[in-house]
Amino acid sequence: MARKKRPKTIALLSDVHGNLPSLEAVLEDAAHHGAAEIWNLGDMLGYGPFPNEVLGRLREVAKVNIVGNYDRKVLDFSRKRDKWKRKKPPAKYTAFQWNDAHLDAAGRDFLGSLPEQARRTVGGLEVLLVHGSPASIDELLNSDTSRQRFSELARFAQADVVVCGHSHDPFVRHIDDVWFVNPGSVGRPEAGDWRASYALLEFSDGNLKVGHRRVPYDIDRVARAVHAAGLPGEFIDVFRKGRSLDQLQDDVSAGTGWDDKRLEAVLALATDCQYEREHTHQVTRLALEMFDALKEIHQMGSEERFRLHCAALLHDIGWVEGPQGHHKTAMKLIVSDPRLPFRRSERQMIALIARYHRKALPDVRHKYYGNLSDAEQYCVRVLAGILRVADGLDRSHNRIVRGIACQASDRKIVMTCDVRGPADAELAAAAKKADLFREAFGRPLELKVTSKQG
Repeated sequence: MARKKRPKTIALLSDVHGNLPSLEAVLEDAAHHGAAEIWNLGDMLGYGPFPNEVLGRLREVAKVNIVGNYDRKVLDFSRKRDKWKRKKPPAKYTAFQWNDAHLDAAGRDFLGSLPEQARRTVGGLEVLLVHGSPASIDELLNSDTSRQRFSELARFAQADVVVCGHSHDPFVRHIDDVWFVNPGSVGRPEAGDWRASYALLEFSDGNLKVGHRRVPYDIDRVARAVHAAGLPGEFIDVFRKGRSLDQLQDDVSAGTGWDDKRLEAVLALATDCQYEREHTHQVTRLALEMFDALKEIHQMGSEERFRLHCAALLHDIGWVEGPQGHHKTAMKLIVSDPRLPFRRSERQMIALIARYHRKALPDVRHKYYGNLSDAEQYCVRVLAGILRVADGLDRSHNRIVRGIACQASDRKIVMTCDVRGPADAELAAAAKKADLFREAFGRPLELKVTSKQG
């Protein structure tokens, strides 16, 4: 009778981000729990002031190292510094600049030699190691990512287990017989818990057990080192509060008048992109009227209405780079502009709503959309469905539609348009662009005009 093999325990680490004290605490905890190997999923550099020490330690102890998107950005800094100086928030730019200046030759060579992915076979299971996702080094997978996207990636990965980092969100998902495991962040954990996060994977005869661990460490040592290095004080709050820079900005900025300030930033971007003011504001007004008229059906509130407001104001800014694919250009501009004070997920949703105002309907294979949760995808479909119709209702750019009224039944939604002249082009365009609206609301849209049409 064959003897059953003993389980093998792997310590899975990711996103150390230059935080040596947290790495040391995790390595000690992993050894105490009998980890046979250390696997590191990248983003070794970041806001912590110990880049070379972290790289040296991982080079010594990790059986597998792969590179992260942040690591790549530090390596690319000298080539892209001028562009990033204009586009990245000052604190983030400072972090890249400081790491580039302090990274020694051995660390630079080590990072430059690392692959983006690796494969290992353990306990009868094929394991794919990635930083972001099997499809991209910077795709963000978290506990809210839709099952549909995980299913798509499961087919793509060709593995029994996919281990990933990047999102700083520890999770385990089992989709279509594929395990997806994220250990969270060793050096820059989020969700308000400052303790280092990693995972222990136990492999045994085709089975996998996952245990997430939270480990306290000497955070005061990190704070002193940040101060001594002359780095921004915000970085200390990132470690102490377990919050990203974007989340800290939200904490400070939340309150009365914040939406007005964000709209000012949105309009500033639209103005810089030479947007067509009259058409854009007409489409925005109609989209918000439609949102309000259909509130009993979509059951969304002020937060979603605000996203629609922003997306409508920005939906045509891609024209600044020409008409070809301007909806995708708009998405790119919204995602990349550092002046827009939105969290990453909210920024991506606004960008997607703007993108889907024309052409293809949402698809999990599209960039950013597949990373959203089911609830976020529903929000994008509903709001983009409304925006498409509103855009069609100003097909001539002559602001012919003065207002709308909606009546809904289980069979259809009837939208009556108050117009100030012939509106055949508007109604035809809106009907053509009602495909996403019909899918999102689960019923067809019938368009009518009042007797005021001349």
